[in-house]
Parts: sequence; structure tokens; C-alpha cells
Amino acid sequence: MRNKLLVIGIIVFSLLAGVSSYFGRQHLAAELEGKGVPFNVRVEKLPLNEEDPGLFKVGELTYMRGWALTADNDDFGGFSGMVVEDDGKKLIAVNDKGDWFAAHIDAGKDTLFTSPGSINSFPGVGLLAKASFDAESIIRTQAGKYLISFEQDHRLMTTDTIAGEPVVYPVAADYSEMASNSGMEAIAQLPSGDLLLFAEHGQDAKGALPAWVTSKETSRRISFIPPQNYSPTDAAALPNGDVLLLMRHYSPLDGVSAKIMLLKAEDITAAGELKGRELAHIEPPYSVDNMEAMDIVPLQDGRIRIYMMSDDNFSLRQRTLLMVFDWQPS
Repeated sequence: MRNKLLVIGIIVFSLLAGVSSYFGRQHLAAELEGKGVPFNVRVEKLPLNEEDPGLFKVGELTYMRGWALTADNDDFGGFSGMVVEDDGKKLIAVNDKGDWFAAHIDAGKDTLFTSPGSINSFPGVGLLAKASFDAESIIRTQAGKYLISFEQDHRLMTTDTIAGEPVVYPVAADYSEMASNSGMEAIAQLPSGDLLLFAEHGQDAKGALPAWVTSKETSRRISFIPPQNYSPTDAAALPNGDVLLLMRHYSPLDGVSAKIMLLKAEDITAAGELKGRELAHIEPPYSVDNMEAMDIVPLQDGRIRIYMMSDDNFSLRQRTLLMVFDWQPS
């Protein structure tokens, strides 16, 4: 009898906790919708390699600075996409719960932030937040709008401002075959204006992942051959039409690692299978976590500044890392 009462008590407690969290999220979404809630983010300097703090090279990349980020805000974290604007002075990131994070930054300073950050929910976030607003990637289009990809409810949406209500952005690509948690994890806009979309999973018998070069009117499906056991998590187009692709691997045995791949413009436009060249492979003892977000800022001397951010999945076992690298194209 005592064991039965204990089980019943656990079930009741779990139900009450779930209801509290559910309505707490509802209340928070209502508070955040359409306006930012400012708060401070704590930063801790992050070496490229904690076993060798004087190391600043990994592959073809030069490490500039990095930080582990924490905040007393339950909605800070889970970042899967990012945009760096104003020549590297403003950071905007989207997370898995339908929230924006925005802050002014200076990657040349150890303190990173030059203003408090703010959280802003997508209008409409509420009962179905996780299912309907699981943001995976964000870019700033050539038209100056934000374009966000969502998975579970697979779609692209666009908005003028982070406080604006996003509307569906139609494309000709048919990605209806994707599983609910295997959506458009990486998107980039090519100089032509077409979008390059990468699915996270769905490899065929040859190991190729589906990808699309698409516009509102036309679509061309291509096959991308990823490094074994790696999945695309974000992409950024370079001024010459090449594309940098961030890739992630995780297994309970191997842990987590990341790669940066270079996809050449001529290979993207050509028919056939798309492959890439590895620029860097990051695994322990190098600092790395679940790297899901990336953006680039071209510098005046020809270097490309690469910003990468990790998705901590709102887990105490993971971290939100922001890392900055420079790469000199050959």
C-alpha cells in the first residue's frame, strides 16, 4: 500500500509540475511577445584548447576569442541560428522555443557585450511553442528581411524586425519527405538570390543528404555527401558565392565534435553530387559543444570572420559557447 501511495504521489507531482511549467511558459510568452525583456549575460573567457591555452590555430582557422555564456533567464539558450550585423557589432540568435536573443557586442573585447541582452518571443508563441516555433536557422536576406527555418512544422518564415510577426515564405522546393525532427537545419542565400537548403538527416543508400537550390518559382534538388556521421547545422554564403557549412557529430561514445566545410560556388551550380573541403575539425581537447549556429562577416583585408554558437538544449550538461575565428581564403 505504501508503495502504491508513493507511485501515486510521484505521478500527481509530475502532473502538477507539468501544468505549472505549461502555464508558466504561456505567461512568459505573453509577456515577451512583441517586446524585449532586458537582462545581463555573464561571460567567461574560453581558450581554444584548455590543455594548451597558447594555441590559436585549428585547421585553416585562426581563433580570435571565445566565451562561455550564462544568464539568469530560463529562455536563454537553445540557440540554433544566428545573424551578426552592423559589421560585427550586433548579435541576433533564435532558439528552439521560439525566442529571439539580441545584444550589441564587440568581439575584440574580453567582456564581449556592450549592452544588456534582450529576449523577444515570436508573436503567437504559446501552447504549441516547441512544435510550431522550433527555429533552426536564420539569415538576413538581400532584401534586408530576416528569414527563419523551422522544423517539426517544416517551413520558412520571414519578418522585417525581430518584433514583427513572421509570415510564410513560399519556395518551390518539396521538403515534405523530411521527418519531423530532421528539417532545414542550414540555409544560405546565394548571390543569385536563390536559397540553398540542407536537410539535417535523410541520407539515401549512397550516404547522400537531400539539399535544394530553390526560389519561389523554381527548385533543383541536389545530393550532398557529408563527412561520415556528420550533419549540417548552419550555413553562410560568401561574397563570391562559395558557402561555408557548419557540421556537427555526437554520439554517447565519441562525444561531440564539429567541422567547417567549404562548398565551392561552381560545385553548387553544377549537376551531380555536392561535396566540400574541410577547413577545420574541432574536437576535445579543443573547446566545442553542440555547435549549431554560424554567421560570417567579410573583413576589409579579405579575411572572413566566422562566428559560431552552440545549442545547449537547455541542459545543465551542455554550454552556450560563442567562438570567433578568422579564415583567409586562398
